[in-house]
Amino acid sequence: MDGKTSDWRPGPSVCRCCLAEGCYKDISTEYFWMGKREVYADMLSDTFSVSIAYSSAGGPNSHSRLICEPCISRLRDAADFKRQVQECERTFMQHLDPGSTSAANDIDIEAQPAGKEVKLEQVKLEKRFSDDDFDTADFGDEDDDDMDDQPLTKFATKVPKKEAVDFLDLIDNSQITVKRMSMSKSKAPPAKKVKVTKKEPAKPTASKAPIKVVKEKKKKETKPHIKAKRNAEVVLKYSTVYPFRVRAKTLICVYCCDEHEDPSKFRQHVDEQHASFNVSTAFAHVRTGKEYLKVDCIDLRCRICSESADTIEDMARHIKSFHKSAHILQLNLAYDIALQPYRLEKDKWYCYLCSMKLPSLHKLCRHTTSHFLEYTCDACGRRYLTMEALKYHIKCSHTGQYMCRKCWTNFPTSDKKREHTKMSKPCWPFACIYCGERFLSWEQKRKHLVDTHDCPETTYTCPECMKIFTARKLFYNHYKLTHTDDSFICTCCGLKFESKKRLEDHRLGHTGEKHFKCPVCAKSFMRNKSLTQHMWIHSETKRFVCLLCEKQFAQKVSLKCHMRSHHPEVNLEI
Repeated sequence: MDGKTSDWRPGPSVCRCCLAEGCYKDISTEYFWMGKREVYADMLSDTFSVSIAYSSAGGPNSHSRLICEPCISRLRDAADFKRQVQECERTFMQHLDPGSTSAANDIDIEAQPAGKEVKLEQVKLEKRFSDDDFDTADFGDEDDDDMDDQPLTKFATKVPKKEAVDFLDLIDNSQITVKRMSMSKSKAPPAKKVKVTKKEPAKPTASKAPIKVVKEKKKKETKPHIKAKRNAEVVLKYSTVYPFRVRAKTLICVYCCDEHEDPSKFRQHVDEQHASFNVSTAFAHVRTGKEYLKVDCIDLRCRICSESADTIEDMARHIKSFHKSAHILQLNLAYDIALQPYRLEKDKWYCYLCSMKLPSLHKLCRHTTSHFLEYTCDACGRRYLTMEALKYHIKCSHTGQYMCRKCWTNFPTSDKKREHTKMSKPCWPFACIYCGERFLSWEQKRKHLVDTHDCPETTYTCPECMKIFTARKLFYNHYKLTHTDDSFICTCCGLKFESKKRLEDHRLGHTGEKHFKCPVCAKSFMRNKSLTQHMWIHSETKRFVCLLCEKQFAQKVSLKCHMRSHHPEVNLEI
């Protein structure tokens, strides 16, 4: 590495390994990365026998012991290489000398004192937004960041519990002492002694206990979503995919949270500002460890040899076949790759997987996610991305209870739940990202943003014919009916409809069928909403009252007829 220039001056945020300035991690703090605990000071001591000490002269920077991400990456590679050499040497010597004692017996583990506390560091998290400004009931709730590369604030108490770990992990820690017997003095036993010696079954001892825990740990790490995430980390590190988040019409950089509407400018920003990046930072924006990260694959190439590929799977196979390193060895093609592929172009939203044309980035994200829904509800057939989402759906929709999804209060009927939702403001589904005010509908929230926070009114421009709409529902209906073949056509008159329900409702006008019958007077209606309106006639509650004679009516049209017949002199707007 190049040395520092003479005009360099030390500061409070300087890496102790390369003297670079920036935002770094403490070298003696315990972190959690890819399922392992890391203390960088111990890794330096164990790998290179180098210790980073505090300054004895005092001053504001005397206790500064920081390390940057590039040095952390190099330290990990060095520790992995040392461990690889040690394991290969042990395996090689065991092959030459089969009668030597097991390598597991050569390792003496020193227990960590119970009173030693773990130093915790608070990580500043960026202000989180809901992933895409979707019209969902959970808008405004914060996302749960993944815990990779963050301090163990949730995984460990101040006094860490004793637990058995893998022998390979123990080599990386400073709490172990490796005692190896001299391999040069060991000789292979004579063949006769091998035949005569009777091998006794090994007795269970306390040292066997960690091996059982190791097997359970390895079994846990073979969960599909963990393997899929590790595959994604390898592909993200060694290929030119561009990870991003989505909010409304903008692409958000996962490394610095800059927003861009033009995909080409977003890719240019990533190339210029994040030529070197931390993989775990990209996955910190994923809500849970089981969800996939969105990536743009319009220019998919290998970062090592610049070989291009058509799909993420082809790129993973190329990396696995032609490049070897300790990190790449974690790539397991038998499992999925936790990346959602996109091909982003300005005002041209095509699905990377099926080439379907979508009207907006919002709709493209919704459609792409539908390709990864693996869990299906047996009751209604709806599909979900994770098992947790499916369980949440079953709990809210198929338990026979009417439950509010915000306060989790049960209600005896759906009407009681609906009334609670209207009256309880904290349970309203839509929230303002500036002041936290909640609203019953997305349209009310948009009006609040325009009137209160001086946000510009949202318009929707059709990318095909450049027609402008003020309501997104009108825009989506126009695009679907005019510029796609994904519509429903009436066989009688040829009209197009955006949904099957609208088509069936229209066809009733051709057939004249009346399937909805009043249980009180047996009168039939073509549509359910007509029957619902009719039922007010049989209700004791009268919604419309004449202000002059206080006579009550069940329907608005009846009040109008009453006003024309009995109060024609009054010109009343109803």
